[in-house]
Amino acid sequence: MKLRVATLNDIPTLVEFGKSFIDEAPNYQNRHYCPESAEDHFKKLLKEGVIFVVEHNGLLCGGFAGGIGKDWFNNQKIAFDYVMYVKPDFRKTRVAYMLVSAFINWAKILKADRIQCGTTTGVESLGCIRLYKHFGLREYGTVLDMELAHD
Repeated sequence: MKLRVATLNDIPTLVEFGKSFIDEAPNYQNRHYCPESAEDHFKKLLKEGVIFVVEHNGLLCGGFAGGIGKDWFNNQKIAFDYVMYVKPDFRKTRVAYMLVSAFINWAKILKADRIQCGTTTGVESLGCIRLYKHFGLREYGTVLDMELAHD
């Protein structure tokens, strides 16, 4: 398996990963997936954030998209995740480990003061939390969600 930074050529596969992510995740299945929006977002991240991918035998098997910003109340730099997706057949391999490790190293290179990652999908959540904790992230807080209906 090979870890690398994503390129424009990876965008179509990442968009497919996005669709698989939405279809599989109980907490996202009722949300509309717009491939064009995902494509635009991934292209923007290639310039303003980061996307790491892992390939196996020349095919992508996972990806991690992240960014960096500042806290609203100080100038601390915070590295954060947008999404991590690993194809089901590769979830019991080192792919997720490689992706998270790369993201943490990227955050250190950019001199981030803090890293914040989460899991909201309802898919392998406990395993994801264990992985993040393995790297030293601490669990805190709760995410609440409410869908609003528009007339």
